[in-house]
Amino acid sequence: LKPSTSVPLDVHSTKMPVERAPPRNGDLPTLGANEEIRLSEQGVKLYAGQNLEGEGSLHLTTRQIVWLNSQNPAAGYAMDYPFVTMHAISRDKNAWPEHCLYCQLREEERPETEDDEDADVPELRFVPADSASLQQMFMVFSEMSAMNPDPTDDQADGISEEDDSGDDIELPFQVGAPMGAGIWTADHNDDAMADADEDDDDHGDIAMETETK
Repeated sequence: LKPSTSVPLDVHSTKMPVERAPPRNGDLPTLGANEEIRLSEQGVKLYAGQNLEGEGSLHLTTRQIVWLNSQNPAAGYAMDYPFVTMHAISRDKNAWPEHCLYCQLREEERPETEDDEDADVPELRFVPADSASLQQMFMVFSEMSAMNPDPTDDQADGISEEDDSGDDIELPFQVGAPMGAGIWTADHNDDAMADADEDDDDHGDIAMETETK
């Protein structure tokens, strides 16, 4: 993955659907058969690119990510886990002023052109009212992502823990020591998941952990 420019999310250019008005029951999403909520977080602001979509409730179910706008019952986001190619905890205030759960979304498959290197990657940022909630949000997100692999990814079954030493992953925010965040990508085996290290050193607060499937 390469650094990307934050732009409003164009749901029409994506490979898999993003539902903008998911069915709901108050602040809770309507669940499908055998679907369960594994984490609910109230007071979460959602940014699509640099645009604030509002404040609402984030729900991580066993099948999808659902954010429901608290001010507008007709507004929200819902997407399947394979639609998110990478998620990470970002504490780099040079990249974004608030600690957040950063997500890169899958792009539409299209013929390669000379402009592909400059193509914008759709991004979402979930900003909880209490940044201490980020670690739990990240861990549940990672667990649910591992439970919902991309059915179109033919390489997912052939990657093992030994592949973790592969190419570096470039993010649209600074990565460096000391560490204080987590990162998950869809390119590695879920067995490689490890707890994100926390470091309160005064020199910085970005940390990374990788998990792949």
